[in-house]
Amino acid sequence: MLGVLSAVTMVLTARQLADFRRAELLLQLARGAGRARLVGAAAAEWALCTVPAAVLGLWVAGPLLRVLERWGLPVGGAAEEAAGAAAWAVAGVALLLHGCATLLPVAWTADGGEREAPSRSARRVVARRAGADLVLAAVAVLAYLQLRRYEGLLSPASSAVGFDPVLVAAPVVMTVAAALLLLRLLPPLGRLLEVLARRGRGLVAPLSGWQVSRGRAGQAAPVMLMALALAVGALSTTAIVDEGPSDRDRAAFELGADLRVTGGELPSSARYAALSELPGVAAVTPVAEVLGQVRGVDASVLALNTEAVQSVATPDRVESGAWTHAVPAVRADQLSESWGSGLAKLRAGVPGHGMPLEGRPAALEVSASVSAADLVGRVWLVAQVEDADGLVTEAQAQLAVDGVSRAVALPLPAATLHYPVQVTRLLLRSEVRGFPRALFTFTVSGIAGASLPGGAAWADTSRGSGTSSGLRCPGQNDAGVAPRAEAGVCRMLPAGGGLFSAEVRGADPMAGVAADSVAFGVLGENVSSPVRGTAKRGFVVPAVVNRAFLEKTSSRVGDELRVMDGGEDQFGVKVVGVLAELPGGGDRGRPRALVDLRALAAARAWSGLVPVPDQAWLLAAGSRDGMVRAERAIAAEPRLGRVLSVDARARELAGDPFRAGRRSALVLSLALSPVFAVAGFTVHAVGSARSRRREFAVLRAIGVRRRQLSGVLRLEQLVVVAFSVLLGGALGVVLAAMVLPLLVVDGAGRAVFPSLELAVGWGWTAGVVLATGLGVGLVVLVLSRMLARVDLARELRAGESG
Repeated sequence: MLGVLSAVTMVLTARQLADFRRAELLLQLARGAGRARLVGAAAAEWALCTVPAAVLGLWVAGPLLRVLERWGLPVGGAAEEAAGAAAWAVAGVALLLHGCATLLPVAWTADGGEREAPSRSARRVVARRAGADLVLAAVAVLAYLQLRRYEGLLSPASSAVGFDPVLVAAPVVMTVAAALLLLRLLPPLGRLLEVLARRGRGLVAPLSGWQVSRGRAGQAAPVMLMALALAVGALSTTAIVDEGPSDRDRAAFELGADLRVTGGELPSSARYAALSELPGVAAVTPVAEVLGQVRGVDASVLALNTEAVQSVATPDRVESGAWTHAVPAVRADQLSESWGSGLAKLRAGVPGHGMPLEGRPAALEVSASVSAADLVGRVWLVAQVEDADGLVTEAQAQLAVDGVSRAVALPLPAATLHYPVQVTRLLLRSEVRGFPRALFTFTVSGIAGASLPGGAAWADTSRGSGTSSGLRCPGQNDAGVAPRAEAGVCRMLPAGGGLFSAEVRGADPMAGVAADSVAFGVLGENVSSPVRGTAKRGFVVPAVVNRAFLEKTSSRVGDELRVMDGGEDQFGVKVVGVLAELPGGGDRGRPRALVDLRALAAARAWSGLVPVPDQAWLLAAGSRDGMVRAERAIAAEPRLGRVLSVDARARELAGDPFRAGRRSALVLSLALSPVFAVAGFTVHAVGSARSRRREFAVLRAIGVRRRQLSGVLRLEQLVVVAFSVLLGGALGVVLAAMVLPLLVVDGAGRAVFPSLELAVGWGWTAGVVLATGLGVGLVVLVLSRMLARVDLARELRAGESG
């Protein structure tokens, strides 16, 4: 855009110079000067002025860039390249453009270009203008569609050269085309001013309106220059204002929350207590991930405690640029309903899959007995206790193999568990090596402080075959069936008033394992049979998925899908919602699903799968200051893990070299666009006034005072300035809304996600527009007083000025 501004400024100055010298050229032609002589003299004058200026510009570019770098503008080592080959190439292109704009009018005049052109009918002129307008509109629309299609500055054709030059040029083409189209508003404005001028009684307003109406063709270039300059200023201001909120949105999307904690020395059962007590923390949840395949497509399932983060799923936390965020950190423009409602769907209908434990006991007391007919090794009772987050803690104790029922205490980390908790599975683990294959009778009479939910029952949930075939169980004919080496349940026995009783065949000692186990779990009332080998189809986990999940698995909202792992059925998911992308990191475009951690724990427990471990912890801050305090507290305690906050990640994004270079370009555009506007308009105002010196002389001769001439100049130029300011400001804001979300890209050239949420900085934009307008207006005020001075004798003398 700066290149376009500089090009328009150079063409405008060259045009003013050509208009100023036209009369002199015609006089020289009349006296016999040839084309070669005129063009050669003009070229010599041009080279004498512009070539030293270009060399001087290259010489001072380095020091100026160093000054900007000292002022804090990240120019990225551009000072060292100021005299390099690229700089000389840019200077050469600028010289070529300015030379063509200066010398071509001279050659055209020398070839008789001043002769009267053949008249054209008004209908033909209108048709040509309409055709040009259609071409401009088509070019602008095509450029916009290209940006929308590729959502960034990369295309399939740009893999070898980096950014696609066509996409890079698209915003410039759109801006120039829009500015040229909006110039069509200048003639109606001129006619309106002419009508209004006729109604005036004074001299200043009619003369000014008549001049604007009569000279609207000559006003097009300065109007376009100022409109482009102000559009660039408004566009740059909006981009700079939106950088900070966009960085926070991107950082929150990558982390998934205000703070993300990974690693650490604490066990999972102790992390909630340690993190929830930190200052400034409003909500805490673990994050688990399960990898698998859905319809043959690799996918990942993210799980968290949706109930724990329900309180921070508020509208203010999902707004663009928020200082604190919901968990996961989605943004309002991605949601079709409130995020609180979306989270509630994920935990709706989670069935009971354990025995709730009352209070906060230091140990789990289980009344159990185990007996065996043969000599056996050691036997352990293992209990899996699920906390309020859906994470599972294991507690174990050794059992005496004597058939006597006794209370066995399994120690619990009561001080750190996230209550309430429930007992979800009981495992019987036996020592295998060095002993014959045993047959156990395992009975659990009760669990102190725990009660079985109505309609629920304990059942075999061991992962493996769905039958006891091959276990060589008593009374079972396994003829022709291959023996099974792993442990398994032969049959469930009558509970006799207890929780359950089972006949268990131990693992084959020849299988080479040191120990093996069987598992028993609580099945809800909607599960009618044990779940062994495959997941029960009666319960699927509600899931919110990203668009890539739907596209690559050919699914839609409401579908129930199975998550597989190496061909083995794991659990089912039901699509209840869709987001463009799921927060929390990972490759964009990979199929991903978000589920409730307790729902996932229920499905895996029923399927006989091992519990999922926590991968990270997400923390929602109560305020921006709370985020800082929590981050410092975690950093001061290494055993809690490594913490990364949204603020820290946003600073990293802001410090990216590509991003720093873009900001430098925006700041330079913001600073230089008013300079181009003032410089170009000054050249136009001076040239326009000088071309009307004889007109001013005649007006002075018939009695018009100098103050009135100053008023005429001032009013007509201010009208043009006001039109340009309004046109440029509106054009900049509209273009910002259309192209900025597509132009703000990451270092790889892809559009950032979440996309830039446009928030026009009306204060800054108005300030830039007003500053530019006031600067040009000040120039107009000064020049109107200077240029209204006319030497009557010289201007009215016959033959002077050609």
